[in-house]
Amino acid sequence: MLAAAYAAAYLAGGERRMLELIRRYGPIMTMPVLSLGDVAIVSDPELVKQVFTAPPDVLLGGEGVGPAAAIYGSGSMFVQEEPEHLRRRKLLTPPLHGAALSSYVPIMQNCARAAMNGWPVDRPFEMLKAARALTLDVIVRVTFGVDDPEEVRRLGRPFERLLNLGVSEQLTVRYALRHLGALRVWPQRARANDEIDGVVMPLIARRREDPRLGGQLDILSLLTCARGDDGERLSDSEIRDDLITLMLAGHETTATTLAWVFDLLLHHPDALRRVQSEALSGEEAFTTAVIHETLRVRPPAPFTARVAAQPFPIGGYLVEAGTRIVVHIIAINRNPHTYEQPNEFRPERFLGARPETYAWVPFGGGVKRCLGAAFSMRELITVLHTLLREGEFSAVDETPERIVRRSIMLAPRNGTRVRFRLR
Repeated sequence: MLAAAYAAAYLAGGERRMLELIRRYGPIMTMPVLSLGDVAIVSDPELVKQVFTAPPDVLLGGEGVGPAAAIYGSGSMFVQEEPEHLRRRKLLTPPLHGAALSSYVPIMQNCARAAMNGWPVDRPFEMLKAARALTLDVIVRVTFGVDDPEEVRRLGRPFERLLNLGVSEQLTVRYALRHLGALRVWPQRARANDEIDGVVMPLIARRREDPRLGGQLDILSLLTCARGDDGERLSDSEIRDDLITLMLAGHETTATTLAWVFDLLLHHPDALRRVQSEALSGEEAFTTAVIHETLRVRPPAPFTARVAAQPFPIGGYLVEAGTRIVVHIIAINRNPHTYEQPNEFRPERFLGARPETYAWVPFGGGVKRCLGAAFSMRELITVLHTLLREGEFSAVDETPERIVRRSIMLAPRNGTRVRFRLR
């Protein structure tokens, strides 16, 4: 009965029902779910700590990726286990931090301005759709180091097709059916991957021959130059797989979060005024708190997971080998023992205080924590400040959006409808 209740709640996108089940049955509950076999759902920070700090050969992060693995592909860093995951992660870290990340800020600002110039004035439109186009523009430009709008569209087109598959209901349905031994071939994904190869592989070849390679900070150039501890470079196929990973991971989650930020700010005018003030002054403390709080109450992903490679003791239970351990992100982020008024949007709770490691998990945690977290935060702050400094926004709907499940994402039901005009 409990398994049926869970399945019904999840398939209906009923996150509120899921939270009710978690409150009823406690911080860990184990049940069979659809084709996945036994699933243990964890919703307490102390238990999350056990999951995220477990040795990577005991709880497998690559196996825990779930439906998204069908989009990322078998060569993605996300689905690799140790030590290959760590090798690839080290090589991917420099393009997303430090000097490289700082160099992307003007690109993010220019993309935001260009997007505003194409938005309808004083007419409702969905911020989620607009944010998807904007964040795709950003990630294509910083990944490939291109500026020509036509070239940006050419490079982004095949990735957009793959991204659309990633947020379609086909993804979760096919994942479940694959576990039952059906639908092993996905023609649409295969075509999208072929198109990506057609644009990416020639770029990699040209970049390897470019004498200016060492002085460029776009992600493709940095990956082409990167060497592991053994002195070996990434192969062409590894670079392609990592580019796909970065393009996918750096797009939909950031776009969805930006839409949620606008939904919450436009329904909390005091918070909006404070962010607008920081957009003019260049300060970021309250804006950062707003984004942290948005990611707490409206995380774009509902859960992260590991698969037990051997029996694993947790919460008074012994989880059997092969069991998927799911960290329920919303339940963790809204734990009433951690947060006062956990369902309320209160950015002030993060002013002068960093989120607790195992009580705020929108980026996951442990060795599989989102590698692009710093990039995402920088993009969200930069784009939000640019939009609020140079544009005026108002909400179309009187009440905040409801959360609905869109494939593997938690999105605003109506896409965050806004009205806009340039200042």
